[in-house]
Amino acid sequence: MEGEVVKKLAPKLGISVPNTIRKALELMRMCDARCTNLSSLGVQGSCKAVLCLELAASCQDQPVNKDVAVRLSGVSKKVYSNALQTLARLLDVQPRANVKDLCVQFGCVGAADLAKEILHRYQDDLQTKVSDADISQPMFPTAAVYVSAKHLKVKVDKTKLTSIAATKRSVFDKLCTEMTKHAEKIAEAKKTPGAKSKRTKSFIEELEDSFENGQNGSPTKVARLCDSDDEEEDYEEWKRRILENAARALGEKD
Repeated sequence: MEGEVVKKLAPKLGISVPNTIRKALELMRMCDARCTNLSSLGVQGSCKAVLCLELAASCQDQPVNKDVAVRLSGVSKKVYSNALQTLARLLDVQPRANVKDLCVQFGCVGAADLAKEILHRYQDDLQTKVSDADISQPMFPTAAVYVSAKHLKVKVDKTKLTSIAATKRSVFDKLCTEMTKHAEKIAEAKKTPGAKSKRTKSFIEELEDSFENGQNGSPTKVARLCDSDDEEEDYEEWKRRILENAARALGEKD
């Protein structure tokens, strides 16, 4: 009977992949075995089937429309969200989510690098406050992707991302606010001009500059460049000899 309910509700949630439906049926059986008091969560009627369908879809990176799911469940949005999180923990189900896959899925591949950096900085900051901080939950990479896309002015579906995050909208928004601070710091760091290294002139360029300086009576630099030990040598004679040697060397290469 419950299997028929799952199969009937799946298309209404946009779920048509057989593997996802089979996973939902498996979760239904696990739910019957492990969760004997679902009524305490406010779960009644078709709600359990909808919850299992959404969990199955999230496990295979298939977002569902949260509003449709809530409507089909027959309970309030708050009750549905709480029941979804509780059931996911009881069934040991965590949706797979990583920055790269999320960016591909939501068409914002260009936001992946920034999202990874935001997530890394957030984790470092969190670990200074909580030593055993765990950011493996899907809400962290989804929030990082959303913040990164927003910062880069790339439009993404926040509702679907929130669905994959498997957390309350208020929690997701608060997390995004915290990660936005890291995005701003990253942007600020990139705006700060670093010390640009001045291009080093080649020996020939230095030599040419020295010849020009030499015509103005400044042969000292040339003498330094060529390690001349004879500081009293006539500059014009020295210059002529250097040019002859250079011409001879070029002739040998040809």
